[in-house]
Amino acid sequence: MKKYIILVVTCLFIGFISGRQTVSIKEKEVTKYVQGGTIRDTIAQLVPDTVYLAGELKYKYVYKTDTIYNDVPVIDREESIAETVRDWNRTREYNKLLFDDDNGKLSIALSLKCNELQRLSYSFTPIHKEITIVKKRVFVPFVSASFYTHNSFSIGGGFFYHDIGLRAEWTTRELNFGVMYKF
Repeated sequence: MKKYIILVVTCLFIGFISGRQTVSIKEKEVTKYVQGGTIRDTIAQLVPDTVYLAGELKYKYVYKTDTIYNDVPVIDREESIAETVRDWNRTREYNKLLFDDDNGKLSIALSLKCNELQRLSYSFTPIHKEITIVKKRVFVPFVSASFYTHNSFSIGGGFFYHDIGLRAEWTTRELNFGVMYKF
């Protein structure tokens, strides 16, 4: 009986030490994209860096509907000047999504009036790639002890290799062996 106890304890100790020395690790890579905080701003006081002079004034032409000269409609000069000034005073709003990809999302909003940029607003939401490497031990030794209702006890141990385990358990009367599966 003492031989079994000494044998079991010796086997467990040797198995434990060798298991700790020969631990191989199974790695699993998990990739996820994490959305960062959105950055927003509006710039209202814009000053141009460079201004180019155009060679001639471009009118928004308005043609007279009741006059034709040599098969060509005649341009209404006063109405063309008025239409050009109305077009000059219009406010134009532009909302554009510049990109939406793995790096993030950038959208801009522009407001133009009198041929000048009045307001520039942007919104950028960065996205960064996060790679997590999960390491799982392949060889995992274990030790167990149990106490039963009939004033008996058992000690044991074993190991798991991946998800399959072998165990040895000694009770006060006998030695048991078993196979286990981890799920």
